[in-house]
Amino acid sequence: AVVDACRQQVREWLESPSNTPLEIPMENAFQRLLMHTIIAQEFPSVYSHSSRRDGERFLCVYKSQAEVYEEQLRTLQSEMEAIDEEVGVRSLTDEITKNQTPLVGHNCFYDFLHLYQTFYADLPESIQDFKASWLQLFPQTLDTKFLAEAHELLVGLQPPANLKGLCDFMAQAATTEDSQKPLPLTFEVNNLEGVDYRLPTRPAQGTTSEDEMDSSHEAGYDALMTSMVLIHQLSHILGKKRIPWSQLDFGPLRKRPANDARRSLTEMLPLSVNRIRLVKAQPNVINLSGRDEADMSRHFLMSGYPPSWKKWDLMKVWSPLWVGLSYIDDSSCWVIARNEADAISIQKIYKMIEEPSFKLQSYEEHKAAQAAEV
Repeated sequence: AVVDACRQQVREWLESPSNTPLEIPMENAFQRLLMHTIIAQEFPSVYSHSSRRDGERFLCVYKSQAEVYEEQLRTLQSEMEAIDEEVGVRSLTDEITKNQTPLVGHNCFYDFLHLYQTFYADLPESIQDFKASWLQLFPQTLDTKFLAEAHELLVGLQPPANLKGLCDFMAQAATTEDSQKPLPLTFEVNNLEGVDYRLPTRPAQGTTSEDEMDSSHEAGYDALMTSMVLIHQLSHILGKKRIPWSQLDFGPLRKRPANDARRSLTEMLPLSVNRIRLVKAQPNVINLSGRDEADMSRHFLMSGYPPSWKKWDLMKVWSPLWVGLSYIDDSSCWVIARNEADAISIQKIYKMIEEPSFKLQSYEEHKAAQAAEV
């Protein structure tokens, strides 16, 4: 009955003046296959093709082969668009890889592992293999958390550690800094349909940050805040160095003529690019582009200081040295020297303190004390 009905539809369509393809709804794959055979034998002047639209299957009949090719191309284009939509983030990261532009995150090592595992391949067995594979994809990576805590021109600001706090802090700092900075920054947000993101700014007079809309921890908004943090950080650094924005190149490393003053991010931030903060780990930084910074001779355990001490109190102890801090609890942390000379200076400063209100141990001394307790 189905075959006879289809035959009759084809005959009536051929007798009509219409040039529009005939579309017959037909979900059964065997019936479509059978009708392709029948049409080829009984109606040799027309062409048949199976099609899908909005989840429904059709047997389509055309009066020319060109129409079949056009329909196949439309179907292929539709499928490719659907694939592109599903790929989503991978399309974006492929563009970053193609152009070797920087990839920026905040406290982002686990995010990078997830990105690699989800869109590229299973995680390698060793960290060295991962670093080699990662650099092939993203040769310039920045962690705004590490930048805030380690860059010599930013650490003195004592910014908050979490992303939202850091973003609010940097946005407000940009309105109160002195004239040693590039031209004022302006931002514009173009929201996707159904999204209402607003730029993090200093709370209006008479309100608090809690009164403002808080979209933090949404992936899109966190990405927006991370971008803003980086721009404010770069604005502060460039201002202190009296370098205009025009000399900063966000592209790949490249050879330049002697009269070209532009510099890539890697050249502008050589001690920050590809260094990612690690959480609750020692060493607390991983260098994706070189030797792991696992020289524990530069790490000192500082313990027993008053729980009321803040970051600046700890930093003042070791002034004029700039040191990294990795907290363990309210009264202990790791103090990380930038180089061997600073590590020696830290030991000298500790010996000069009369009746210190804390205890300082080198990493070797700490491990030896742990072994003695066992």
